[in-house]
Amino acid sequence: MIAMRAGWPVARRALFTLGCLSAMLLSGSRAGAVDLEFARITGDESQRETLVRSIEPGGRLEVARLTGPGVVRHLQFTAMSPDPRLYGALVLRAWWDGETAPSIEAPMGMFFGCGFGEERLVRSAAVEMTPAGLPGHAALVCHLPMPFFSARLEVENQSTAPVQLFSIVTWERMVRPERDLGRLHVQWRRSNPVTRGRPHAALVARGCGHFVGMVWSIRRCEPGAWVEGGEDFYIDLDAAAARAVDAWDAGLLPPARRLPAGARSEANQPLGPVKPTLAGIGAEDYFCMAWGFRPDDRSPTHGVALDDEATSRTSAYRFHLHDPVRFRSNLRVMFRNHGWDVQARADDIATVVFWYQQEPHAPFPPLPPAAARE
Repeated sequence: MIAMRAGWPVARRALFTLGCLSAMLLSGSRAGAVDLEFARITGDESQRETLVRSIEPGGRLEVARLTGPGVVRHLQFTAMSPDPRLYGALVLRAWWDGETAPSIEAPMGMFFGCGFGEERLVRSAAVEMTPAGLPGHAALVCHLPMPFFSARLEVENQSTAPVQLFSIVTWERMVRPERDLGRLHVQWRRSNPVTRGRPHAALVARGCGHFVGMVWSIRRCEPGAWVEGGEDFYIDLDAAAARAVDAWDAGLLPPARRLPAGARSEANQPLGPVKPTLAGIGAEDYFCMAWGFRPDDRSPTHGVALDDEATSRTSAYRFHLHDPVRFRSNLRVMFRNHGWDVQARADDIATVVFWYQQEPHAPFPPLPPAAARE
């Protein structure tokens, strides 16, 4: 690895990190093993699809329909709208290889790094959001590669006003198509509120692939400490353990496999019905911080886009560019919700998660309308 000079600007460090780590962003399978070699994709014939269109309230706009094999290298949107919560009301969807259900379905604000429909500065090697000074005018950019044999990308306007949308989709054809490359998947989920004593389920995936990131938002509904909790990854569970985790009920396991009531992790975090494969130690720790969140912390892999004490809202992002979470048959990503004193809380948590996997993917939960997502 080439040494990075001290004092490089953040944008240059982000580009450097993306270039060095891009080999970790795609997954495939050979003899049952996950292959993360992005270098397998060789391309030529760089192409670009651009649109400037108005989308009426309730309308949908197809921004690209691509025939490959190819890979999207750069995705960018800009909008014009007076709606200050526009990016909570626009929905991005993508379908790969003729599938009937989208592999990407998420509010655009959270897809590009910030929850609550807010425009805030996001600087990561995966996604970016750059406010332009007026509501509804931010530049939204995604650098995650998206391989496909065919692709369709769409934006839906669930706001109450027309939106002028500018879109750029830059892609190139694959020279040597690889059928086992994973496809990018992005999914939104919300627990409002989280059931006390249970985690927020950010992802339940079936297939072979790897997890590459999360945008996480919390609206604190109760007073007191809340910064513990954190992520737990359950990887390749057998059928009995999967049922127990999905229902959050140790009673679904044979007695010999049940954890003792009140069991704690090494970090004194409460354990669920099954010991996590990768256990977290705290909410801020997952986002690469300690002893609370740092509102001005933004890096290529993690950061805080919003931290508003007046409204008890926080939104943060974390991308696994150095440490993708690999799975061969299934993955569950749970986010616990309790305070530093290990007391269960019932806050409002929403997540958008990013992962690569081979198709087919498990069905997504229905996406509620914009008014129900606020």
